Amino acid sequence: MDFSNFIPKHMEKRGKIVLEENLSILNKILKQRSIPDEGIKEELIELLLYNLSLMDTDKDPKAIRIGEREARVYTKLQERSVFYFNHGVGRSGNLIDPQPKAPGASIMYKLTNQLLESFLKKLGLKVNAIATPVATGMSIALCLSALRRIYRVEEIVYPFAAHKSPIKAISLVGLRMRLVETKLYGDVVKAPVEDIERAIKKGNSAVLSTLTFFPPREEDVVEIAKICEEYNVPHIINAAYAIQNNYYIDKLKKALKYRVDAIVSSTDKNLFTPIGGGIIYTKDQKFLREISLSYPGRASANPIANTLISLLAIGFKKYRELMKEQKESKKLLEELLEELAKKINERVLDVKNPIASAITTKKDPVDVAGKLYNLRVTGPRGVRRGDKFGTSYLGVYPYNYIGVNASI
Repeated sequence: MDFSNFIPKHMEKRGKIVLEENLSILNKILKQRSIPDEGIKEELIELLLYNLSLMDTDKDPKAIRIGEREARVYTKLQERSVFYFNHGVGRSGNLIDPQPKAPGASIMYKLTNQLLESFLKKLGLKVNAIATPVATGMSIALCLSALRRIYRVEEIVYPFAAHKSPIKAISLVGLRMRLVETKLYGDVVKAPVEDIERAIKKGNSAVLSTLTFFPPREEDVVEIAKICEEYNVPHIINAAYAIQNNYYIDKLKKALKYRVDAIVSSTDKNLFTPIGGGIIYTKDQKFLREISLSYPGRASANPIANTLISLLAIGFKKYRELMKEQKESKKLLEELLEELAKKINERVLDVKNPIASAITTKKDPVDVAGKLYNLRVTGPRGVRRGDKFGTSYLGVYPYNYIGVNASI
């Protein structure tokens, strides 16, 4: 841009220094394509997004848009809601393919995926990754659809868990579900690995395992990955909020040494985005592309842009600090619950979970959680011992309990 002859030369020179210093931050992001160590200012992120959006064809002031059906937006409010990427991302045949009418949005999506991969690699997960414009359940459905198309899978072996989204994902894709019932081991509810193995042997199947749970459920995804490798069975892991804690990251690193076709996590649970985005990651780049082929049509750019914003605004150094704070918060939560349990003659469930804890109650747990909700405490989850879905146990669990989270 030419700023000459507006102001004295020395002032112009000084102004350009400031401008170039700020723009160099964005140029460094575009050049290195890696999550920054330090988060960058929102004003710069907004500048990046807006400038990329100006590359899309609906912003061309000389375009003749006769017959155009798309990106005809009625209000600026609608444009701002998608960060001016009115054409969205992807093509009808592939979510991650560049869109001819949206060069800027296509660059934004590619940059997001590259930053996401660098972020996961810095956490120790050497994987390929894509951000998805749909939340965890629908992202799982995309993975299952790819499995069905490539491997002719007919049913999904699903160790029972109190998560409705994966069950609905299986149904949406049109696959049968072979449920593996859980058993009780002290306070822990777990699907026996030998039962999962038996279920695998019964048909042309894949396994959908779960890494992150509400207490009292646990699952050994590493052992499941070993079995899937032994029997050459596809394996998807639902790891909704795993990225924020090293305990889960270590589990994933070990599982990835065996058969894991893809892992799904949530952007809202890990990256502080609004609900509606997912992360799919895998060592198999070809399979990742097949997953992207499962998405029908183009997608809103909003969830993708939100993922990019979080990665740029937080930065890796701050994210590490947040992970440390989460671990400290969980320790404090456990101490306070133990203290409370002694006072009211209850007990904290002995379940290995780095995010959530649960305390027994002789009162109606749903009523207790409801009262807490009305007191504006919105996190606790009350589960009655006879709630077969809530406890992830088809028998009667020994206790009523309240679950409390200490997430990032």
